[in-house]
Amino acid sequence: MEMECKEIAIRSRSPITQRKISIRNDEMVAEGEIDEINQMQSNLFVPPEDTRGLINMETCLESDVTSNKIDLVSSQSVMSNVALSEQIVNCATSEIGDNKAVNVTETRNINLERISSTDSCICMYNWSSAPRLLCAATKEYQSTNLHENFTKGCQWSPDGTCLLVPSEDFRIRIYEIPRELYSGQGPSDFIQTGFMPALTVKEGGLIYDTCWYPFMNSWEPMTCCFISTSKESPIHLWDAFTGELRATYRAYNQVDEVEASISVQFVNSGREIWCGFKNVLRTFDTDRPGRQTSDIYFKHDFPNMTGLVSCIRENPIMPGLVAFGTYSKCIGLYKDGPLCTFKTENGVTQIEFSRCGMKLFSAVRKNNEFLCWDLRNPGKILYSLEGRQSDTNQRIQFAITPDNKQIISGEFNKYKIISNRNMMNNINIFSINVTYFIGGIDGNIIVWELPEITNYSEEDLMNPKYKIKLSKDCINGISLHMSLPIVATSSGQRQCGIENSTEYRDNSVRLWWVS
Repeated sequence: MEMECKEIAIRSRSPITQRKISIRNDEMVAEGEIDEINQMQSNLFVPPEDTRGLINMETCLESDVTSNKIDLVSSQSVMSNVALSEQIVNCATSEIGDNKAVNVTETRNINLERISSTDSCICMYNWSSAPRLLCAATKEYQSTNLHENFTKGCQWSPDGTCLLVPSEDFRIRIYEIPRELYSGQGPSDFIQTGFMPALTVKEGGLIYDTCWYPFMNSWEPMTCCFISTSKESPIHLWDAFTGELRATYRAYNQVDEVEASISVQFVNSGREIWCGFKNVLRTFDTDRPGRQTSDIYFKHDFPNMTGLVSCIRENPIMPGLVAFGTYSKCIGLYKDGPLCTFKTENGVTQIEFSRCGMKLFSAVRKNNEFLCWDLRNPGKILYSLEGRQSDTNQRIQFAITPDNKQIISGEFNKYKIISNRNMMNNINIFSINVTYFIGGIDGNIIVWELPEITNYSEEDLMNPKYKIKLSKDCINGISLHMSLPIVATSSGQRQCGIENSTEYRDNSVRLWWVS
């Protein structure tokens, strides 16, 4: 049953003409161009052919398609480790050798100026000094005795102008970065305690996942959109300026009923939307809202995989190479067919590719370590990062710095409270001790130095480089800005079984200056 758009946009974002200048200081947009952009017709969705190259568009054609085809080793379409490693190494070599060409298996439009500018202005984070608070948003996330309202992660937009934050109250909020921070200096006296969202969108149920359009640019209104999935609702494509619903993607199951997706991700340069369900992946064409275009059933198409698909990511070097994790302790790689699977100790909550595309990081439930998988030799663990307290089913996000040298995560710590309660059984009255656990009391973020493949020690991996206290509650979300030394954190969790838990509750969104 489809849930219609509800209570759109508490407050719309400011129009383009009033927006701050772009983070890219190397290019200024004239007023005439802004007016022309504002007059562009608003389409239902974003045609990928018109938006993937935002400024300069060049097409990289494959010189020899057959040389990069995947070799399958069995009737189950499982690729050999050698073939997968050769593909990844070849693509990574072409990316490193020539920054203006990417070896792919199909035509793809690449914004070369955006790639080169991103590589030349990668932000460096300095964790040796304490992060300085810039902005704090707490008013929207106040909990009551009747219901909780904690955040559920955060994510910077691809152009770095907006922060997307879903929460427990079925709402998705978008915050704009203050204009004082665009210079990159970070005024020492700047602090904004009443950090208000520029846009608020309400979904029809509990929000499962969100994802920005990968080529989102605030100067191009048609590219400013994101997708979301929620309980008992189809996938929605939202306009990030007006909060209007652009398109709806309905996934039908085997009995022709609309089914809610657990995870969503733009794939193949935004041409496709991949959605995760129980024992199946479904794909949509971005320019064709409505019914899904294909289904990947684990039982028939991917026999070694099983469970609810909790997260989906695409390799940054090899478009079309998709990794996904499930709550049934599996990680799978897929590109035009199943490649291989990895087994984990617990349900997978997050996976991320390294910038070079040759490593895959994974985090699981109720486990205090990250695993780094070597994609050149699939199935082999390069190393594990330990020292994070995460004994919870809640998803605790982690992020990798743009220079690919550090990994940062929030932390969930247990705090024990023992209270006495009198209970009556028939005539006898007796007293018992009840123990509760409240997570995230320390509210730390933890920073690890990512080792070189050929030179690292186990002691460096087990001991984090920095541990910084930023909250009194669980830090469940962390996102690193690509071009400014700004860290966004979201905190909060569901606290059950205790009456006066305000002492340990901190449902908030904060921006920190780390430089």
